[in-house]
Amino acid sequence: MLGGFISDLDTGDVFKPVEYELTAFMASEYAHSCEENWEGFHAAAPGQKQLRPPTMIHVDKMRILEGNCDKEQRISGMRGPNARVHYEYNAKYHSHAYVGDTLIVSGKITDRYIKRGRTYIDYYLEVRTKEDDRLVVTYTDKTLLKYALEEEAK
Repeated sequence: MLGGFISDLDTGDVFKPVEYELTAFMASEYAHSCEENWEGFHAAAPGQKQLRPPTMIHVDKMRILEGNCDKEQRISGMRGPNARVHYEYNAKYHSHAYVGDTLIVSGKITDRYIKRGRTYIDYYLEVRTKEDDRLVVTYTDKTLLKYALEEEAK
């Protein structure tokens, strides 16, 4: 269910898209935090554009959760009842995004299930440019929610 905690999300929930403009500061600081030193992520060479680091999809996941889970704000300060484990992910990059591009992040919850007493949710996200609807990245993610007691899992 959208609007609550991340742990309330269920199969079929479709996220309200999130839109933002990629700034030089965002690209550079994200690359710096990942210890990615390639200059194309930190500044534009003459006649070229500064690139968005490929793994920024993880920040996009936080943005879309921030915009859709009102009771649990991941960026502005976590108030939720428990932590989760980012269990596995797969990102496929289709095209570059550049500083100055307006990006739209959309997605949905593709599955929610219990395995060995633990609740998992699977995400599908994609990022597109607003200007020309160019697909930048598709992303799947499996997140392990709070451990459920055996009697709760039944």
